[in-house]
Amino acid sequence: MTRAGERDPGQRLFALLARHLQAYLDGDAFALDALADAIDDAGLDAEELETAVLALRALAGDGPAIEAIGAVPADAAPADGSHRVASPEERDSLSPEAWGCLIDLRRRGTLDPAQFERVIDRLAALGVRPVGPALALEVAANVALRGSDDLPLLSHGDNEITH
Repeated sequence: MTRAGERDPGQRLFALLARHLQAYLDGDAFALDALADAIDDAGLDAEELETAVLALRALAGDGPAIEAIGAVPADAAPADGSHRVASPEERDSLSPEAWGCLIDLRRRGTLDPAQFERVIDRLAALGVRPVGPALALEVAANVALRGSDDLPLLSHGDNEITH
């Protein structure tokens, strides 16, 4: 664990790699040779280097490295505490305040991941742009308090869910 203001070993190693690769691109023919000394001077141990190698392989799409670090398949349910990033369409349709309200409901456990997605779908189907926090909370309450097939027609527009 790192202390406040101190970068973790992976970040330090990536900064070293970036600096030495940039020096190599800038014409320093010995920059990559000096990288080994810089890694030694940084005090990074073998475990920290292996973690960085796995991360780089995962970024490169190398299958075995992804499995080694325990990557989750794309169709798996999100983990507790995971953060959902709004798509460009969602950012255009929801005000930042509405998005914040929904994220807070998700964080507090008022909405589970499936309900959260159902709220987003229903808000997108309404055709209201941008959705404000009051409407977002109204739809969230309807989804949280009723079954997925028992949703009332809202006064703000169509009740169809888009996919």
